[in-house]
Amino acid sequence: MNEATGNRQQGTDASVAASTARHGDSVTTSHQSPVTSHQGTGVTDSSTPLRGSQNDAAGADAHIGPQPGETKKAKPKKEPGRGFAVKYIYPILWWLLRILLPLYHWPSFRGRENLPEGPCVICANHSGFADPLWVFLLMKTRMPPWTMARKSLFEKPVFGRFLAAFRAFPVDRDHADMAAVKKSLSVLKNGEKLLIFPEGTRVKKGKKSEPKSGAVLLAQRAGAPLVPVYITHGRKPFQPIRVVMGPAYTPAYSSRRPDAAELERHTAELMEKIYRLGKSEI
Repeated sequence: MNEATGNRQQGTDASVAASTARHGDSVTTSHQSPVTSHQGTGVTDSSTPLRGSQNDAAGADAHIGPQPGETKKAKPKKEPGRGFAVKYIYPILWWLLRILLPLYHWPSFRGRENLPEGPCVICANHSGFADPLWVFLLMKTRMPPWTMARKSLFEKPVFGRFLAAFRAFPVDRDHADMAAVKKSLSVLKNGEKLLIFPEGTRVKKGKKSEPKSGAVLLAQRAGAPLVPVYITHGRKPFQPIRVVMGPAYTPAYSSRRPDAAELERHTAELMEKIYRLGKSEI
């Protein structure tokens, strides 16, 4: 009788072992090996280990490594302009600029209250390399606007990465740059602000330029208002400088898809508003 019972016990143990081999760490069985528990000591007899316990499963999972042929998924890279530099270094740089730039020019900021909440296209005249910095100081926001800058500025890798870290992105002024258009629309649809210099290049005093209609087109496509900004034109070192922001406005488009002639007309209106700010006493 004892021999028959032992045979049956051995058969049961063999079935459990086979089930473990088939199903790995998750074992379901109606048979459990007897466990000797020493009351009051919290010690379980190690001579009869528990099969399929949570501890065994956790230990087995911890030792499971990458399977042959598997590769670890690379972490997605952060978009330039949304990392550490713009969040933590920009506020420090803003204050440094606020201290140092007035040593070169004596600024007067007007119309800061005209900056709307939400997305907008800030458009300024362009006559000096530091023009974007003057706009940043005028805005006095925690984050700088995304700034469209000429492609050649990004040709030097170190300087290009520096610009990108503070939300500048390249545009090819001589060709239709779809990447710059997509980036601009993405910024505006994300509720952020975009800074563009419609003249496309620095314009010396007494000279005229042909402004590009891209700023008006982007504002129209994104449903964002235009914000004109005037920066003193033809300034020289150690002279006063006025940075004036006018009220935000939305041109009266004739349709959802205005043609080139209408865009040029609205662009001329925009530049007129910008230079009119230079003659006002806002």
